[in-house]
Amino acid sequence: MMNIMECKNIQLIKNNQTILHDISFSIEAGDSIGIIGPSGSGKSSLFRLLNLLISPTQGEILYKNRNIRDYAPMELRRSVSYILQKTYLFGTTVQENLLYPYQLLNQKPDFHVIRNYLDKANLSINTLEKKNTALSGGEQQRIALIRSLLIKPEIILLDEVTAALDEENTLLIEKLVTDEQEAHHLTLLFVTHNTSQAKRLAKKILYLDAGAIDFWGTAADYFSLKGERDE
Repeated sequence: MMNIMECKNIQLIKNNQTILHDISFSIEAGDSIGIIGPSGSGKSSLFRLLNLLISPTQGEILYKNRNIRDYAPMELRRSVSYILQKTYLFGTTVQENLLYPYQLLNQKPDFHVIRNYLDKANLSINTLEKKNTALSGGEQQRIALIRSLLIKPEIILLDEVTAALDEENTLLIEKLVTDEQEAHHLTLLFVTHNTSQAKRLAKKILYLDAGAIDFWGTAADYFSLKGERDE
């Protein structure tokens, strides 16, 4: 497999505090990487770097062998989608959110594709007419994920998106992402504190501790070395 993204000796310093130190790893296209470690270890900061929301103090991040600073931010974020635990739905209705990707891509809306995603997320087509404020937390998270998938990203960054959800909604979101991986060779990076989720989804584990890499390798090797634990 080819590397779709690569971090080379990344350092991030903020307010004279080192947030990330000497972070180097490569992401293969189609991979599924669990980012784990104690709170405050730099996991979300790493995602913000990969999405060009902030820039490293030192080192470089390559996307398709080009420094991500060479991309226009919106261009990069269409390919590298970042979804936070706290969902943000804009406008008033669900339909406004799910038509937005087509407006962004200057395409005619494909309601067959939208319906297919809604079905996979266990949501009816009537959900389009609902107001954002009428949705549960789980429904909002699924709509935010569908909105991102409609833009057809190559990499998706999920930052504890299921942490506040019940098991049913968690499994729905996981299945939506894994189905997309199989269908479109989507590359997945996800932050989680849930060991069971990491075991279900991750092929590789990146463990951060105090802003440095403590483990980088296969999920099988990680769980063999570390055993059962929730971070």
